[in-house]
Amino acid sequence: MGKKNLAEKLKKKYHKALEVTDLKDLLYKSATRYTRRAAFKLKDKIGNIYKVTYEKFKQDVMALGTALINLGLKDEYIAVTGKNSYNWAVSYLAATIIGIVVPIDKELKSEEIINFLNVSSSKAILGDDKYINELISKKSEITNKNTLFINFNSEKDTNTYMSYSLLLDAGYNQLEEGNKDFDNIKIDPDAMKILIFTSGTTGNAKGVCLSHKNIVSNIMSTFGIVKVKRSDQVLSILPLHHTYECTLGFLLVIYSGGCISYCEGLRHITNNILEFKPTVILCVPLLLEKMYKKIEATVRKSLPEKYANMEGDVIANLPLIIKKIVKTKVKNSLGGRLRAFIVGAAPLSPDVITSYKNLDIKSIQGYGLTECSPLVAGNNDFYINPDAVGLPIPNVSYKIDKPDSSGVGEILVKGPNVMLGYYEDEA
Repeated sequence: MGKKNLAEKLKKKYHKALEVTDLKDLLYKSATRYTRRAAFKLKDKIGNIYKVTYEKFKQDVMALGTALINLGLKDEYIAVTGKNSYNWAVSYLAATIIGIVVPIDKELKSEEIINFLNVSSSKAILGDDKYINELISKKSEITNKNTLFINFNSEKDTNTYMSYSLLLDAGYNQLEEGNKDFDNIKIDPDAMKILIFTSGTTGNAKGVCLSHKNIVSNIMSTFGIVKVKRSDQVLSILPLHHTYECTLGFLLVIYSGGCISYCEGLRHITNNILEFKPTVILCVPLLLEKMYKKIEATVRKSLPEKYANMEGDVIANLPLIIKKIVKTKVKNSLGGRLRAFIVGAAPLSPDVITSYKNLDIKSIQGYGLTECSPLVAGNNDFYINPDAVGLPIPNVSYKIDKPDSSGVGEILVKGPNVMLGYYEDEA
């Protein structure tokens, strides 16, 4: 009961979350509230950083959505694949507002991607050049012979695929001519609008059916306990087809008025951190552990011998004045603004949490799963326990069913974030 009482007690302190009913409502409200603020900081082909405002992001989603409706894709299944990118983000929102979005892992073999396209009867797929071309080369295995392939990287249409940028232009032309199809869409918050296939080899992966209400309820609950600030700059590293990154590293940030940049790949993390100067990074424990080992090795190299060879966590054991200098250097090597890591997907060692805490960087650990949109419990602005995944998020409750002598049992979750069910699999 202790945890439950604590969550109840803390409720009065939680941040006030703005009510949104669905993802279109979220997009429109954010564009109105944060109009000229940067929603994204991106790199152009030659490596210069430029900004995309909230207003421009909304316009791009409207233009793409309008063009997709014009292609006859309203209320249809639309797949999105590829590396994390601005085009991916625009496509996801446009697809889930006008139809049902099917985000697919780009790392899957093309046979598995084709299986998901076939199982979901997707009518179109948007994605990076590489994946679109792979799928086109195996087109004979795709059941729907009229599947539309939309290529993020091509400037022109070919006889096998359409160019994303030309499609966007067409959407803008339709908007200018007064087309209101996108604006007029009414979303049923409880309808299935997102279909995510969880891991599992061909044939037995489960399709998780989510609604806009599932996702926006999770965003509002999370915002209540972990405040994303308008000044926050988020570096997006984890794959966007996962609900963890999609809900918390993308949609929650847009809801909150923060700014998103995309990591160009694991090799580029250090550079991207210095370029984009993030304040928040969503990651998995392994990344945090590796980063800390690297930090510690660098620190040891720079210290006088009597400190360099100290046992244990070297930064924690330094004299105060030296510790201060080292902390500043380490923070600067992480872009100078980093305040928090949000960590999930596996247990994080309490030692790692303490190590980062010594650098004045919070590591906020949570627990969730695709079926719960995804967050169920988390450490937060009001409660941090390095040994646990935290308290239930607002409006969500859970219990351990039939725990054995060591407290292990099935976790039962109840709340507006719980999925509608598995795709075409009642049982």
